[in-house]
Amino acid sequence: MRRRLKDDALKPWQHRSWIFTRDPDFRAKTARIMDLYARAFDGVPLGQDEYVISSDEKTSIQARCRCHPTLPPGQARAMRINHEYERGGALA
Repeated sequence: MRRRLKDDALKPWQHRSWIFTRDPDFRAKTARIMDLYARAFDGVPLGQDEYVISSDEKTSIQARCRCHPTLPPGQARAMRINHEYERGGALA
């Protein structure tokens, strides 16, 4: 793929993003969800007939304003996008 896109403007391997959590209770808050990914609930493995269903209704688009500008790719440096944002309401 890299060979084909060499002369093209598209260079997906030059895109990098990161997330830094500032919540000191992040690990405790996410523990139950991570257990479900590992097919366990309250420390007990899920049975063969037990399932985890996750649903999320997307009725609107969240307007988000990035707190830090996106830095374009440079020579030997990937594009940098910080995922910290301010909420700007919802657009329907």
